[in-house]
Amino acid sequence: MRVKDLDTLKTTSVIAIITLILLYPLAATTAQPVQSDKINKLIEILSKEVDRLQSFVKNKVTNTTKQEELLKQLDEVKALINNASSLASSGNYNESMKVLREVRVELIDIARKIVPEVFAERKHLVNKSIEAEIRALRNQINAMENVASRFQQKGVDTHNLTQLLSDAKNLLNQAEEKLKLNDTSAALQLVKQAWSEVKEAERSVFTLAHQLRLKNISEDATRLERIFNNTYNRLKGISPQAASEFQKWASDSIQRLKSLIANGRYGEALGLMRSLTYQYHEREIFMWHYAREEGLVQMAKQLALVIRPCNATLAEKLTATANQLSNALSSKDASKASAASSELRELIIQARFACRAKPRHKP
Repeated sequence: MRVKDLDTLKTTSVIAIITLILLYPLAATTAQPVQSDKINKLIEILSKEVDRLQSFVKNKVTNTTKQEELLKQLDEVKALINNASSLASSGNYNESMKVLREVRVELIDIARKIVPEVFAERKHLVNKSIEAEIRALRNQINAMENVASRFQQKGVDTHNLTQLLSDAKNLLNQAEEKLKLNDTSAALQLVKQAWSEVKEAERSVFTLAHQLRLKNISEDATRLERIFNNTYNRLKGISPQAASEFQKWASDSIQRLKSLIANGRYGEALGLMRSLTYQYHEREIFMWHYAREEGLVQMAKQLALVIRPCNATLAEKLTATANQLSNALSSKDASKASAASSELRELIIQARFACRAKPRHKP
């Protein structure tokens, strides 16, 4: 139960009396014909109230003599209720109502007698609620102290947060001392103050987390941009075309990421960063494969020029297949690129021996 809920308990001073007065308006009315279902319902309510009061007396009334007197009076009330039930069953509803009015008078008398125990029980419940609130707040403070420790490890200034938590703990310590002195009102006020400090600490945690997230995601974005630039520089020396395509994608991606960060949309920025990292690994594999295949195209075309004088047919096949592979790479058609690459490699093997001099036959 929160501290704000404890105030509600104060409005329920004499629980038994209020319940009795409000539950039994029919019993106070003048005698008149009534329906059996209403009589039976009233009897059921009164019986439950007697049971509740018996339980309260047995558990909360510590004076043995007083407890015995109250239980004896409640037994007499039960007998009255049984009598009223019998009268109602035989159709004597007005007589039954007269008996139930007697029941009501007896129950109110019992309720007045247990007023001290009711007040004591209410105070006991308030104290228990305050103790539970103190435990809950201490658990919350411990959790935030762990968070503060992790923030400190990451270089975040947590002075304001730790001060708020320290103040809250001091207030809770004072509240516990007040409870020991049976000063419930003062303890309740101190717990409320501690709760305010904890709320302020929660806001501080949110602010620090926001700052840390901004710091981390900005560093992550810079690190990702550096990885992209390194990949571009390596690709540039192997395949200018592949490097150019990669650079365009990388530049657009980093620009989108920085824009999200600048606008404080960190959740979207984190999602985009995860997506870009995954896309980068896929693109990196493709680009290096693209670069190798593009190198194969250039090798085939150069070899075609070399062997054209001695084997024009094979040279034409080399050039045509090299162009097929280049087109497949440009259109990112993996299937065609794989087929063209395999064929081109076979043709290159043949071309290496195309201009080798044939051995002369002896006469």
